[in-house]
Amino acid sequence: MGEADDELFAEAMRGVRRVRKPAARVRPQSSPPPVRPSSIQHVPAPAVLVPAHVPEALEQPWVLCASGVSRERLRRLAGASAEREIDLHGHTRDEGLRGLESALQAALAAGARTLCIVHGRGLHSQGRPVLKQAVFQWLREGPCAGFVLAAVPRNDSGGGASMVLLRRKTGR
Repeated sequence: MGEADDELFAEAMRGVRRVRKPAARVRPQSSPPPVRPSSIQHVPAPAVLVPAHVPEALEQPWVLCASGVSRERLRRLAGASAEREIDLHGHTRDEGLRGLESALQAALAAGARTLCIVHGRGLHSQGRPVLKQAVFQWLREGPCAGFVLAAVPRNDSGGGASMVLLRRKTGR
């Protein structure tokens, strides 16, 4: 490059200011709501170590998602076929949660990554869907919450079933 090229470059760059790198945006993580002892059925803790990251409720109703799970993964999960399924229709809240814990632990023991929970839409509940709400609260705050990466309504269920993405079980 010659002197003429240097002058041309200097002329072209006159008035140009350095672009400052924007500061990284950090989203504050909201802490989960406190667990009220009367609001959740307590079941014995699993015999395996539970990971520290648990799913959080998103802005959409009936969706749970742990950090690092993409929206695309949630969309695919909603339409996926389940490796395991449990139907809680006709169960009381307590029976349903006990059955859910058994099904979730069996799915983990078998190495399954997806579990379909048929909880119903709550049309026969007075006021709001009791079992559906209890299932989502248990998935978010219960003793196995650390194994739940995401939970979304199953596409073809009309809101009466949810697909759960399970964390890979590590042999610690």
